[in-house]
Amino acid sequence: MIKAIYGEKGTGKTRTLVKTANEMADANYGCVVFIDYTNHLIHNLKHGVRFINVTEFPIKREEGFLGFLCGIIAQNYDVKWIFIDGITYILKKDAGNLESFFSELKQIASQYDVQFNISVTGDTENTPEYLKEYIK
Repeated sequence: MIKAIYGEKGTGKTRTLVKTANEMADANYGCVVFIDYTNHLIHNLKHGVRFINVTEFPIKREEGFLGFLCGIIAQNYDVKWIFIDGITYILKKDAGNLESFFSELKQIASQYDVQFNISVTGDTENTPEYLKEYIK
């Protein structure tokens, strides 16, 4: 399953992701992974959350990032929650150009029973149609 938190910069998307990641770690619902593009949040996450700064790895395109996510899952089949903060920054694409990424991710989530929570920055007046399926 995929849950997208969509909104403009500064609307609390990251805060919501951090809070939920910490709650899942506390509730012991399997391994929790938090992926970001900076180290700023490392001290906001509880010890039980595995933090990964994606910029420390040579990921250049969408396909590489999907492979990276599959590697995380393959390394530990107990991973049940993956939080991704700032997917538009990580993939260097705006929300309107992420449809293929979400389509591939949906298959991965279903096949491996992993819940993805993703913050997506964009104009709420022009929410992409494909993304509405994932916004909860």
